[in-house]
Amino acid sequence: MALLQQDLVPASGDSLITFDTDTNLEWLSLTKTVNLSISDVRNGAGGYATTYGFRYANGAELQALWNHAGITRFAPNQPVPVPDSNSAGIQKLIDWMGGATSYPTTGTIQTQGIFMVPPAPGYPGVGQLWFFTNNPGGSYATTDIFPNVPQGVTPEDYRSSALASYLVRNHVAPTPPRNLRVGEK
Repeated sequence: MALLQQDLVPASGDSLITFDTDTNLEWLSLTKTVNLSISDVRNGAGGYATTYGFRYANGAELQALWNHAGITRFAPNQPVPVPDSNSAGIQKLIDWMGGATSYPTTGTIQTQGIFMVPPAPGYPGVGQLWFFTNNPGGSYATTDIFPNVPQGVTPEDYRSSALASYLVRNHVAPTPPRNLRVGEK
């Protein structure tokens, strides 16, 4: 797997970044954007788009993340792959990136994250990971159109406790410490 867990704030132990070494992209934990609208994120909520330099992922980037996690089943009607390969990747992303809603009565754990759909600039889609605790081999990933929103609410202003945002940035390499000589600043 080409994924590493890292800290957003260096040496803090926050583990809020999933770093994909193959794409050189850092993915912010979904837990940080649950219940934030697209407008909230773009206008600086949490400082993710402003201070930390994250942007919304596109569909190709999300697909690459899922592929690099070992996810091979992308819709409920596709043939079931080797269970450990698919379910292990989904479970790892849910563990690392959070943002999951659990439905104990159905044995389902689901994440939903907003991504942007080209070529329509800024039009949102939703990437979903479905993990079935009672049937891990049946777990899958899928993308869908943005959910219907209540009348009078735009997709940019819609928020839900079951919806987060897939935010990425180019890898930020740590700055090596500088060796100073006596008297230097």
